[in-house]
Amino acid sequence: MIEEPPRLMMTTGPVEVSPRVLRALSMKVIHHSRPEFTKLYSEMLEDLQRIWKTGNDMVVLHGEGIIGVEASIASMIEPGQKVIIASAGVFGFWFKQLVESHEGIPVLVGEDSRKETRLENVKEALDANRDAALLIAVHCETVSSIVNDVSAICRESKKRGIPTAVDAISSLAGQDFRTDEWSVDLCIGTSQHCLSCPPGLTQVSVSQDAWDRISKKKRPLRNSYLSLLDMKETWFKGKYFPYTPLVSDVYALSEACKAILEEGLDNVFKRHHVSAEMARSGVEGMGLELYPLRRDSAADVLTTAILPEGISDSKLIEAVLANHGILIGGGYRELKGRIFRIGHSGYAATPSNVVATLVAIETEIRKLGHKCDIGKSVEAALSSREG
Repeated sequence: MIEEPPRLMMTTGPVEVSPRVLRALSMKVIHHSRPEFTKLYSEMLEDLQRIWKTGNDMVVLHGEGIIGVEASIASMIEPGQKVIIASAGVFGFWFKQLVESHEGIPVLVGEDSRKETRLENVKEALDANRDAALLIAVHCETVSSIVNDVSAICRESKKRGIPTAVDAISSLAGQDFRTDEWSVDLCIGTSQHCLSCPPGLTQVSVSQDAWDRISKKKRPLRNSYLSLLDMKETWFKGKYFPYTPLVSDVYALSEACKAILEEGLDNVFKRHHVSAEMARSGVEGMGLELYPLRRDSAADVLTTAILPEGISDSKLIEAVLANHGILIGGGYRELKGRIFRIGHSGYAATPSNVVATLVAIETEIRKLGHKCDIGKSVEAALSSREG
């Protein structure tokens, strides 16, 4: 048992979970074969379709978001087939490893992690690899906080007959995503980001084109925890499950979807955007540089900033947590020690939470030696809201 958990989680995932969702999580567990559970599950899938903006089937996998990426790769490709990965962030390299582990050939497209993945580079890769079995793009780079133009990337891929998968794990339900309009065959989200649930469930929308390709593999992936096809053969045909679902997590996800739709997607997106503008302006008010080179390519679900020389992310994170009870994030892989991250996702994406976090960071970064005027971060944040 953690004796003193953070008072406020301003991380990128897991994020704050609302009291409403926590109450749902604590409901009495019923058997997953009961009609009342299958009714709740069916309604939850319809709500997920509304959030994903899709008419495609929704498959819920029982595991953290990366299971959705691996399931998409494993279900779609044959050994020796190429997968184009459109990502300049650290997760692009992780996806490369997943492709290789399933005996595929990764083609990584991406250069500078401070910039969007260039469409021209993606087009070149598509034209040079017209036999590719899949293109995977990342919507929001969860470490660098860059948003890529996946609508243009996926349309170019579909023009060439190459199916598309998008990692929208950190952005779905936090900023606009249009699965069908953007020609996304497999759209991957997860519970612990903007859906504001505990980690445990991953959601994948699957188009008819994707189902056709999945079922026509020489050896379709079956009898596996990664199998999308197993869910199609059980839930969609018979309303039963290939394995015991995480009943309590389903309760929580169902309630989270209801809360989002009651607020209204446009209102949810606006709340995230206002919070993001305040965070970005507040960071700049401290005299710090945002990691994205172009502000208009920065995500609305988190803010990434470059640390001053001589200040480590671990020292800043621990000081903010110990003295203010607020948990923020640091760098990862090649960005470890170079950046810090403020998550303003889901239930935590409010102006008051952003202001409290900026005050905490400004206070502690000054103690660690960075020179900035007291109160400048909040002044800049509030000015951005007024503007």
